[in-house]
Amino acid sequence: MAQRAASDAAVAPLHTALRRFFQRRVHLPRGATVVVAVSGGPDSLALLHALSELREELGLRLHVAHLDHMLRGAQSAAEAAFVAETARAWGLPATLGSEDVRRLASAWRENLYAAGRRARYQFLARVAAETGAQAVATGHHADDQAETVLAHLLRGAGPEGLAGMRPVTPWEEWAPGPTGAAEELRAALIRPLLEVTRAEIEAYCAASGLAPRRDPSNEDRRRTRARIRHELLPYLIEYNPRIVEALCRTAAVCAEEQAFVAAALDAAWPALVEGRPGALAFRAEEWARLHPALQRAAIRRAHQLLAPGVALGLEDVERARELPGSRVGRRVELPGGVSVTAGYGGAFVVAAGEPAPPDGPQLEGERAPLPVPGSVPLAMGWQLRAELATGAVPADPWEVYLDAAVAGRLEVRRRRAGDVLRPAGGRGSRRLQDVLVDAKVPRALRDAWPLVTVEETIVWVPGVRAGEGFVAAAGAPAVRVWVQPPAASDRAT
Repeated sequence: MAQRAASDAAVAPLHTALRRFFQRRVHLPRGATVVVAVSGGPDSLALLHALSELREELGLRLHVAHLDHMLRGAQSAAEAAFVAETARAWGLPATLGSEDVRRLASAWRENLYAAGRRARYQFLARVAAETGAQAVATGHHADDQAETVLAHLLRGAGPEGLAGMRPVTPWEEWAPGPTGAAEELRAALIRPLLEVTRAEIEAYCAASGLAPRRDPSNEDRRRTRARIRHELLPYLIEYNPRIVEALCRTAAVCAEEQAFVAAALDAAWPALVEGRPGALAFRAEEWARLHPALQRAAIRRAHQLLAPGVALGLEDVERARELPGSRVGRRVELPGGVSVTAGYGGAFVVAAGEPAPPDGPQLEGERAPLPVPGSVPLAMGWQLRAELATGAVPADPWEVYLDAAVAGRLEVRRRRAGDVLRPAGGRGSRRLQDVLVDAKVPRALRDAWPLVTVEETIVWVPGVRAGEGFVAAAGAPAVRVWVQPPAASDRAT
């Protein structure tokens, strides 16, 4: 009787955690399919066993998924066979796959851990799509959460990093790349055991007669995660015996605060971002209005949409956040083949794959007269405008005050072979090509960059330099010429 009571006491925490999770965290219709990621280790095996015990009560259909990373030869193949046999014995369908993670790590230029994680989630997403699953469950538990928070803290993380792993992650944020799943069957990634400790899982396995497989790489202390588990956490327990609980509580609070930030970002997103094929264009004025916390969240969201499942560190976020307002065409590379490219006046583009050229003024035809007052329409809603004014110091490189004598003689044209500019304040003439290169004007924009001329002589290269002998003196009659980007407020007012 005492043995039975001890067994029930060991089983109860997992069953209670699962019931509470499906009551409070995720609501699936009866008969919903849940893909269970099973490595064969204690955590995933205990999760599968407990879900199998409760599947009638919870109204779930289970499907086992196992990916062999092909890193440990016969040992990992034996683990795959063990998972397949376990699923068969428990009457559960299973999908097994294999990936040469070492080769993928080389191709993706990632470490083995990152490549393995990416390959595993790609595999789970495919299985979810193929089975029509509405959730994918993993065996992450409270000790995993504590280790994750510490790992993020050690490398430097903001609230999002300290939030650790979320109990429920939407499909769009975890499923890497298209998998063919219908919108209503885009499975959430769920972690039902985040409130269960490793000790409770080990006790459950013992009480249930389970014989999980052990991955020796988890003991390799050359890995930071293993050192955190076997060295740092035991050391911290000397200061706080309930450190795992404390770190999980920290993660939960940070997650709630991040949910608040995400809701605020949802409200700002439509005005902030314009979607393009393989890219997201951020509007300068809306970006400048965002609180730094929302800016960080926006960078993370854009990266996640373009490179799902790829981790982004706080240092990467800050490099991207500091980019707007720098020179046009300056680029920051982020993990997962994503780039951030500066555009005009604080606008920028986040793109996947080959970096997209930034926005910039582009003349659609070969040439056009520039009336004073008046304007010349440029591509994509940009304008080059002119008006009579009084000479002054320009507000930025996109504005110039020219001598009033040029009124009625101004034209706008594209560059030509042999063009030169005699820069104001400089010595002698320079090839226009060299001027554009030095000014970091992106190669893709140079041919159609608008040049303001008087009788073929270049008097102003917008965003770059004015020509010698054409700039108005302060307080003298002048022609003000400026570039106006799309949807910008009129600077003339």
